[in-house]
Amino acid sequence: MNTTKIKALICDNSVPTGTALASALTEHGIFAYTRSNTESTIINSIVSEAPDVVISYLTLGDSDVVTLMHKVRDTITDAPAFIVISEIKNTFIERQVMSNGAAYFIAEPINTDELAEAVAAVSRSTFPPNIADPEILVTEMIKKMCIPANLKGYRYIRSGVLECLRDRTLLDSITKRLYPTIAERFATTPARVERAIRTAIENSWERADKSSIRSVLGYDNSFFSDRPTNSEFIAMLSDKILLQMKSPNIIRPYISVGEQITVTANAAERAIL
Repeated sequence: MNTTKIKALICDNSVPTGTALASALTEHGIFAYTRSNTESTIINSIVSEAPDVVISYLTLGDSDVVTLMHKVRDTITDAPAFIVISEIKNTFIERQVMSNGAAYFIAEPINTDELAEAVAAVSRSTFPPNIADPEILVTEMIKKMCIPANLKGYRYIRSGVLECLRDRTLLDSITKRLYPTIAERFATTPARVERAIRTAIENSWERADKSSIRSVLGYDNSFFSDRPTNSEFIAMLSDKILLQMKSPNIIRPYISVGEQITVTANAAERAIL
């Protein structure tokens, strides 16, 4: 995951918590820093330090995160994405926060791997269009399809596409092999994986405009009488990424930190970091 360009501001609900989150994100390659969780301090930091992502709890020292998000959007044209942390898991609170502009909602206890993944997913940082990192490519394509990063299906689709790039035969056995693989990684069941991916695609088909669908999948949404099936969607994303990776004009990353071997077009299918 290429996160070196991402700057995350953590609204310091408590010094130990803020420091621990910043340290965990730093280990994932994200530049993270903390500021006092008062409205004026956070807005001043956003204006002067231009973070890509703001990570905040529901309640600030003198306000709340919904009020903060509205004031930031009213004050700043290029506002950062907001990830909101809640002390409790509550569907009503999540809906309220997301409808008021949050990009991601996460309940405690915080899984720092999930948090880092969310920061990378919602970051406003842009990457070169000719980069060949598969994780970046699939993340950008899913975001263009207007699939909210807080949906489980978002993570399952991304994981599924990356798995299919590693092993193309998985496309021939979505139900029997791909869903169980994803389920094992996220400690869930294949049935829940299938349902979450289907929900995410339905959400995309309702929210995304035709130009976004055409640019990502190569098809107008009128090509389908209804939304594409899970298999069709994953296959089309995989094919689009594979073709983009084979382009002779892209910047190719190393296969791994330890192997100083650049990826060639013939090896693009195996180029998964």
